[in-house]
Amino acid sequence: SLKKLYNINSDIIFLIPEGDIDIFNKRKIQNVHEFKWWDEIIIKDFTFTFTPVKHWSARGFFDRNDSLWGGWFINGPDYSVYHAGDTGYSDDFITTKQKLGSPKYALIPIGAYDPEWFMSASHVNPEESIKIMKDLEAEYSFGMHWGTFTLTAEDTLEPRERLSEAAIVEGIENFKTLIPGEVKFLEQ
Repeated sequence: SLKKLYNINSDIIFLIPEGDIDIFNKRKIQNVHEFKWWDEIIIKDFTFTFTPVKHWSARGFFDRNDSLWGGWFINGPDYSVYHAGDTGYSDDFITTKQKLGSPKYALIPIGAYDPEWFMSASHVNPEESIKIMKDLEAEYSFGMHWGTFTLTAEDTLEPRERLSEAAIVEGIENFKTLIPGEVKFLEQ
């Protein structure tokens, strides 16, 4: 997929975690920037900052944590967007808010959490997703990482239903989920 994208548009820019450059070098893909946590790059009026989250990395059997993992905080002239990536719950979101401010929009995972005793180290449940929204003090949040692949034991639609129930309990009206593939136009 990466090679096909590069062949379609050789000007494409890839922003990747430190440790994954070999994947691109082996395929002779250029315009690649590696990031450590808190590194940033400015591309046309947008600042992209690579942020820490609670997860791990591996591409094979013997490369556990040889590369970093994280989220992206994208700050533009009119608003900011935060994409949490895969993550368990941690204080990283409070630190992100302290360092970068609160995003207008946050994309937060809500699925792939069951069995929770095992998956909570790297995936949040819907209730923890609400904690992340509150930690970031995001104006609007959207649930992601659910409903497309059967990765774990919860029912495919459970994350969305559980998030809706938790939002009612918390009195939150600005955390929604979209149907995978649905397009949402954001207000500036």
